[in-house]
Amino acid sequence: MNQSYRCLDCLEGAVTRSFNTSHLKTQCSRCGSFSRFINEAVLDQFQSFEESPPDTLQWSQLDRKEKLVISEQIVRRGRSIDDFAVST
Repeated sequence: MNQSYRCLDCLEGAVTRSFNTSHLKTQCSRCGSFSRFINEAVLDQFQSFEESPPDTLQWSQLDRKEKLVISEQIVRRGRSIDDFAVST
C-alpha cells in the first residue's frame, strides 16, 4: 500500500512511497528544501490537535517537535492522548 508524505517546511510538497514509515528526508519539489517529509496520517493528527487541542494535555506548552512525536505515537503506535503528560 502506498503512503503519502508531506514536506514540513511548506506543507505543500508531497511524495508517495510504497513503504510506511513515520518520516523521510528528501528534496521538496515545491519549495526546494531538503526537508523532512512526515507521514500524512501523522500530519493530519497533528493538525487536528492544533485546531482542537486535547483537554487532558497542555498542548500550547509543547514545541512543534514534541507535538509531532505525540501525533506519531498516537497514529503509528496506537497510544492514547492519556499516555502523555506535560510537566511545568
